[in-house]
Amino acid sequence: MNDSPAVQSSTSISSADEDSSIGSTSSRAPVVVDSITKGNNDEEENERKESKTISTIKSIDSSNKIYIDTLARTLHKACYAYDWKQIKDFFSDKSISNQVKRTILQNKNVEICKFAIGFGAPLHIIKNMIELMDPKSAHFLTSGDSDCSWLHFALRFSHISGGFYISFDAIELLVSSGGKRLVNMQSNCKSDRKRTPLQVYLHRGSCPKIINLLLEVGGLELLEIEDEDGYSVRDFSNKPQRKIIVDYLKTLKECPRVQKHIEAFKDTAVVTPKDFFDWNMCAEFDQVRTYLDSEKVSTEAKMKCINFDCGIYGRPFHSFCKNHGPIDIAKKFFDIVGKDLLFLKDTGGNNCLHLACENYLYDDEDGDNEAPIESDIDTYCKFVAFLLSRGGSKLLLEANNEKIPALYNVMMCKLTNLECVKLVVQAGGDKLLAFQDTSFLWRVGGNTILHYASEGVDPDREVIKYLVSVGGTRLTEIENDNYAKAEDEWSDELKEYIAFTTKTLPALSDDLQCPICFDTLFDVHVISKCCHRFCKKCITQSYEKRGNNCPVCRAEYSIRDVKRDPLLGKLALAVKEEKDKNELFQTQLSESQKENQFLREQLQNALKRKRDEL
Repeated sequence: MNDSPAVQSSTSISSADEDSSIGSTSSRAPVVVDSITKGNNDEEENERKESKTISTIKSIDSSNKIYIDTLARTLHKACYAYDWKQIKDFFSDKSISNQVKRTILQNKNVEICKFAIGFGAPLHIIKNMIELMDPKSAHFLTSGDSDCSWLHFALRFSHISGGFYISFDAIELLVSSGGKRLVNMQSNCKSDRKRTPLQVYLHRGSCPKIINLLLEVGGLELLEIEDEDGYSVRDFSNKPQRKIIVDYLKTLKECPRVQKHIEAFKDTAVVTPKDFFDWNMCAEFDQVRTYLDSEKVSTEAKMKCINFDCGIYGRPFHSFCKNHGPIDIAKKFFDIVGKDLLFLKDTGGNNCLHLACENYLYDDEDGDNEAPIESDIDTYCKFVAFLLSRGGSKLLLEANNEKIPALYNVMMCKLTNLECVKLVVQAGGDKLLAFQDTSFLWRVGGNTILHYASEGVDPDREVIKYLVSVGGTRLTEIENDNYAKAEDEWSDELKEYIAFTTKTLPALSDDLQCPICFDTLFDVHVISKCCHRFCKKCITQSYEKRGNNCPVCRAEYSIRDVKRDPLLGKLALAVKEEKDKNELFQTQLSESQKENQFLREQLQNALKRKRDEL
């Protein structure tokens, strides 16, 4: 039994020297089936227990699902760790049949080929994959459930921060293996929208060698293929990329078809969707304004530029939101496209409010989360206010593909201050205060806006105080799915502050009431003989008009007996400020709710009129 292929393959792969791994950036993931890390998940635990029986099997074939899936997942981890030594050992292990290797590479659950290429696998590993797969088979041309070719993946990740994630030789190898069929293939991946490898590459890449290689193999037909939205290579190219294509076309034999393409790509008067996208991404807002204001450009052409989907980089308005562009330009977007623009999502399911906040979610030493331009708090708040005025609670509470609501991004954004939170509450109203999220990423569900505001080492106490003031106990008593209230995250000092400002001061309000004006005492003065307290203005007027009898007990006093009360005066001032703030908060919230109700009624009436007309 010990000579079984299962044992041999496990031993062979796991015995590789860790220090000799190629490009490894972290500890290697062992391939031995018996050493799979124990998990708390019952399903993983069951698979681990079942995998122990592999050593009793004398031959490995593709029907052994447990072994195949376990090994595939281990190789998948090796790709993430850049542990190409382990991948190389897998291909060189002769105790594993080619049929089994092919089955593992075709595993749709982990898509090893995609991740190996996407993470920049060395050329020899890509060669091994190609040798195992039949170049004519769909498994070579596509990868797993995403149904996207290996070449699409290679080109999507080939241009990262100005450098190559995968070598040109590897791309050339894929192109030569797949030929014209692969180069002109339109991806069935949802986010690729039936695009060719060249269209995907032009999103961010501008290497002449890669562009020329694809054109050489794909031919003029590659320039004429349109994606599912009707965009061709010309629409995907900016000015530098079009120059590369024109230079290549000039090397071809002259003919009417070639000349037609040269003229089309040389025409600099027409703005392409990619030009428009780049302006928004690079915050060149003067260019954007000029284009949208131009009467020479048709509304149809503007719509084509605005609706251009640049794959993983989103649409032009998404980049505009990340950069917190000018409000007057944002209005021009809406004048052309309408309110639907708010809810157009990127490949991650993020709406424009998600994206307006995501670059500032937290400080990042590497700067990976910084926007292309620095935005000040005032500009940010005005931009968020504009989006909320158009989208309201629907925009705030809409979740992305990872179930993260836009509200989370707003509350976690380092530019969000008290004024911004007030705008959020006014836009969301009662629906927002009662909202609880669902589980996402590392978080349990059931969290409220107060839970979000309470996160972090040093949460904003004024924001928390405001939310407690407008939400009351209906907000503070809500527990998330882990039975935790928002206040469980507060420090003792913060708890004392919130309790004093939201409970103690309001409770003292009646005791600090002036007996004359019946309002909270202001500029407190006390009659020393009877210890009754009044506002300075009130007791002065009483003395002048009604004489020298205390308004409460009628005891006689002189003007010298009236003195300032410094201790109680400060307390009364604090109570008055809190009372005024709370009244203002409640007024603003009430006005916002009335305005939202009015807008809903207007919308319903407009829809009713449309239905009647139809």
